[in-house]
Order: sequence, then structure tokens, then C-alpha cells
Amino acid sequence: MLYLALAILFSSGVFVTMRFFKRFELDNHQALMWNYVFATVTGFLICGRYDTLPQLVHEPWFGLSLLTGFWFIFTYLLMTASTQTSGVTVTSLSSKLSVVLPTLAGVLIFHEQLNLMVSAGIVLALIALVLVVGGDGKISDNTRKINWLLPVLIFFGTGTGDVLMKLNEQHNTGDNMGFMIAFIYLIAMLFGIALVVYDLITGKSKWQGKNLLGGIALGVINFFSTYCVFHAMRYFDNVVLFPIYNIGVVCLTAMIGWLLFKEKLTWKNYLGLAIAIIAVVLITVRI
Repeated sequence: MLYLALAILFSSGVFVTMRFFKRFELDNHQALMWNYVFATVTGFLICGRYDTLPQLVHEPWFGLSLLTGFWFIFTYLLMTASTQTSGVTVTSLSSKLSVVLPTLAGVLIFHEQLNLMVSAGIVLALIALVLVVGGDGKISDNTRKINWLLPVLIFFGTGTGDVLMKLNEQHNTGDNMGFMIAFIYLIAMLFGIALVVYDLITGKSKWQGKNLLGGIALGVINFFSTYCVFHAMRYFDNVVLFPIYNIGVVCLTAMIGWLLFKEKLTWKNYLGLAIAIIAVVLITVRI
């Protein structure tokens, strides 16, 4: 349970840190690149052991980690844009609605079993997420035109990312979990560097040293978020882990969004949070 609690805490911190990018006028691409630099460095520093290149290539998770690294930066770019335009609460909820995908994968791919209580909890969790993500409908036409596709992309992007993480964990049968995570972030970092270089060459952005500080903060939080989620996977099935994890992040980011950024919650949001608590209780009955 400790890994799960820490995963919720660190993952909420990721959304909050992204929100500060806009406040301090950081370049998203450069800050995300530095994020992956420091996530990679943090990962390699705490590794218990390191693979040589021949060992790395023959690891059963090597191919999956390449895809996962790319997927990490793809979804983080989406979430950064959405966090700064739609807010912390809406973005975290849009991403956590994707709990449907890893839960279904748990049943269809990993042959996990659902009981009546867990099934009821999952249904309530989805209802809660829909209620909390639903605002008062007061969205400007410009915002609607720009962002209508973001929730859909975030839904499939984060859901697919969760499934990829589970597949990586399933293929990692050794004691090199930290090294595998660091390598995944290394791949994301390489894509991030390529993106920043492209921006600089084409004149889309200028090099700014202040992005380094934002990247450090996000990178350390980001690594430990992923590290805790991977370790929690070894103790919980998908059908239990992801609903609890996602609802926890939703509730915590909603509270932080309200306290720090004055993001307004409607009666639907409060009702959703209450239902989310009930859902967690039902899901954890199985544990």
C-alpha cells in the first residue's frame, strides 16, 4: 500500500508542476526534455546494478521499453498542453478516465478475475470520474475549438501507456526494475532532445536557462511516480491497482487545483469525489 500511496502523491505532483510551467512562462518542450534528463539521471543513480549493452539488447523488456519511452513523451506533451489550457483538475481527470483500458487489459490480456464488488467499484469509479470531469459547461468557443481533441487523445494515450507499463513489468523477471525505468526515461529523453533541437533550428523557440529548474523539479517527481507505480504492480492486479490509483490522483489533484490555483468545483464535482471514495472502498474489498 505504501508504493500505491506514494504513486498517487508523486503523480499528483506531476500535474501540479506542469501547471506551474505556464505561470513561470517555461518552454514546454525544453522543460520536458530537462525533465527526462533528470528522471534518467535519478534512475541510474539509484540502480542496484547496470546492464552492459549486449545484456540490455537481450533483455525481454528491451523492445517494449523503446515504445514505452516514446509513448511517455508523447502523452506528457499532450498533458502539458491540456494542463495549461484546461487546468489541473480537468486534465488529470481526462487522463484517469483511461482506467477503463488497463482494467480491460487486466481481464482480457492478463486473465485477472473480477468479482461483483470490484465490478461495482469500477462502474462507480467511471461514474465518479465523469462527474468530476464535468464542469459547468462555460467553455469559450476558442478553447472548445483548440482542445476538443485533447481529452480523447489523453484518454487513449495514458490508457495505452498504463498497459505498456504493465507489459514491461510482466517481462521484467529480474531485480533490475530501477535500471529498466531509467532506460525507458533515457529513450524519452532522446526524443525530447530531438524535439528541442528541431524547435531551435526552425526558430520556433529560443534557448532559455530557466527551463532547467522546471525540468529538475518535474524530472525527480516524474521518476519516483513511475518507480512507485511499477512496484505497486507487483502487489496488485490491474483491476484493483489502476482504479484506486487513478481515483486517488483525481481526488488529490482536484483538491490541489482548488487550493492552489482556485479552480472551481461544481456540485457535480463534489458528488463525483464522494462516489469515488465509495468506489475505492468497494474495490479494496478484494485485497
